[in-house]
Amino acid sequence: MFTQKRIVSFFVAFLMIFTSLPLNVFAQPKPWTPYEEYIPEETPLVKRHLRAVWLTTVLNLDWPSVETRDIENSEERIQKSKEELVEMLDRAVELNMNAVFFQVSTEGDALYNSDIVPWSRYLTGTFGKDPGFDPLAFIIKEAHKRNLELHAWLNPYRVSMNTSASTIESLNIPKSIYRERPHLIKTSMNRFIVDPGVPESRKWVADRVKEILDNYDVDGIHFDDYFYYERHEGELNDDETFRKYNNGQFSNKGDWRRNNTYLLIKELSEMIQKSKPHVKFGISPGGVWGNKSDGLVDGSNTESGYTNYLRCFADTKKWVEEEIIDYIAPQIYFTFGNPRAPYGEVASWWSNLVKGRNVHLYIGQALYKVNDDADEYFVGANAVPEFTRQLKFNVAKPETNGTIMFRYKNLEDGKKQEMVNVIENDLWSSKTLVPVMPWKGGSPPKAPEVGKVEEVSDGVKISWHENDENTVYYAVYRFNTDENANIVSDESAAKLIGTVRRNDGEIQKFIDRSFKNLDDVFYVVTALDRLHNESTGLLLNNERSKYFPDVGYRHLWAMEAIDRFYKMKIIRGDHRGMFNPGANTKRGDFIIMVVNALGLKAEYEKNFLDVKKDSYYYDSIAVARELGIIKGVGNERFNPEGNITREDMMVIVTRALEILNLDFKKSELDNILEYDDVDEISEYAFEAVASLTVAGLVRGFAGGIHPKRMATRAEIVIILNSMLDKIS
Repeated sequence: MFTQKRIVSFFVAFLMIFTSLPLNVFAQPKPWTPYEEYIPEETPLVKRHLRAVWLTTVLNLDWPSVETRDIENSEERIQKSKEELVEMLDRAVELNMNAVFFQVSTEGDALYNSDIVPWSRYLTGTFGKDPGFDPLAFIIKEAHKRNLELHAWLNPYRVSMNTSASTIESLNIPKSIYRERPHLIKTSMNRFIVDPGVPESRKWVADRVKEILDNYDVDGIHFDDYFYYERHEGELNDDETFRKYNNGQFSNKGDWRRNNTYLLIKELSEMIQKSKPHVKFGISPGGVWGNKSDGLVDGSNTESGYTNYLRCFADTKKWVEEEIIDYIAPQIYFTFGNPRAPYGEVASWWSNLVKGRNVHLYIGQALYKVNDDADEYFVGANAVPEFTRQLKFNVAKPETNGTIMFRYKNLEDGKKQEMVNVIENDLWSSKTLVPVMPWKGGSPPKAPEVGKVEEVSDGVKISWHENDENTVYYAVYRFNTDENANIVSDESAAKLIGTVRRNDGEIQKFIDRSFKNLDDVFYVVTALDRLHNESTGLLLNNERSKYFPDVGYRHLWAMEAIDRFYKMKIIRGDHRGMFNPGANTKRGDFIIMVVNALGLKAEYEKNFLDVKKDSYYYDSIAVARELGIIKGVGNERFNPEGNITREDMMVIVTRALEILNLDFKKSELDNILEYDDVDEISEYAFEAVASLTVAGLVRGFAGGIHPKRMATRAEIVIILNSMLDKIS
């Protein structure tokens, strides 16, 4: 037994050990601990995820550079401006991005040819001066060439970045809303803005958007978070606007303001849907909709001083709930450890909001804060692990569909390069496709056809034929020969080696510059429409038919038989020289193949009533009828133009073998019990299916015999080829 003295001695020793331990042994859990389920050790593979960057033009933050803007020689300035844009788009492709958000209207201006607002001062240094080229038209063309989505980003209400005398002077030009409609102008945050409470202001914004839709092939219309923008409520001084336009509808100005922004978004949504329904419409608000601590019961467990609901008067939650936008991209510029707005809490709140709704969630990421912020988790040794956690969270959280980096020039900032390297070499090292928005319409195009692969000096050239005018681009996958061609799962992202925009010609191509040994791999090419709906795949490798360009890797199992039948003149191609191995076969064509393959002959006097005398299959059907190989309905009709089913094909083949007096034993019916779909076999076909199964002339796939499925040309050649082998 322990004596009291020994107990005291033990306790003292324990205290000495405890007090000598490092302080962090009993530290509190890390702030991201509750979310570790969505922060895996390995970077998750995902096939579809928006990866994008904001390309900012206000104040020349990203483009054009100040040095380029100030070049006096117009031709030189234009050339350099274009080169800078191309370099940025190329870098986006290197980082496996698939979209760019290009700021086209920063302060009541345009970086496109507009009849409504003047040219942006950030293009030449002078407000209203024609830059000599159309930046929006140029970047759309270059982005699409690289298969990047291009979203036109507008600031809806801002008119200037300051209210200085020189700014006021610069605003007194044609098409400037400051000069032409001064009754709409207010001052807030030391900036001129258009009063959001005046209906005329909403129309001005909508007209600018409509002008872009009418004249440019953009993929999206995008607004940032500047709706009502004040240091404090009331700075805008819009009490008179409230009295004039409220019409007694709202008891307080806050609800009236929120309705103003709601009307803007709803009207734009309806206009975009009517004008160009494929164009996506999205908003990038501040990170926090509202705090529960402010009395908003549906808000997040945050204490943000800048919220959508109370500060910007933008009820973004309502916009999502009513599905009047296609995506929401909250600027969650916080760390997991932020005491007022933790990343995990805020991102999870938005995830829950979009769940089950026709709205995508893309997270705005604060790349600009890496090693440039007061938050300890954004700087030093903490920065890369923190940002990595956030990007993994975005992929692992099921409701999150993408990530947008703010902003482009931070990708080139030396203080961010360690993080950018992790993104390039790990987090975004595989390619992804843009997520599909089913509610936007569209449908998968027809699969590409007639392809081939060949070694060239700079890699492997894959080529194929365009097969659907709705195709906008193609995706190319590379698999090892011992792998399944799975292009549906997230794991297929590891096999996606590139996308390529459809060209105007029939022949499309892609160069795989990273591989050469064609014996070890095969390729799959799919077609996608502009909303990223994907077709089935065309399988290609260096093995293909000697006679038919559309018989390749997908039909490798039938290639030898198809070539044999061509040499025997049993089959031939269509007017283009194609065999169409996956096409269904007319009953009349099938009979021609059977009669030719077996060399059947017979004298006949009549034929089925629905077989015209001048038809190309008349003689073959008449011979088969005379021999008893085929029977019509009531012995009068054969339906030669209908497609033949697999079970009818087997019945006819069985009868043909019997006519030839082949040593062919009929089988017991229990031989077909191995098929999962045995109950679907017609009674008249049971014996034929069983006999051909035992003879090894047919076999099932995916567990069944699929008796009612239409037989393809490749399947028919295989069974007839097996029949010839048995005869010989």
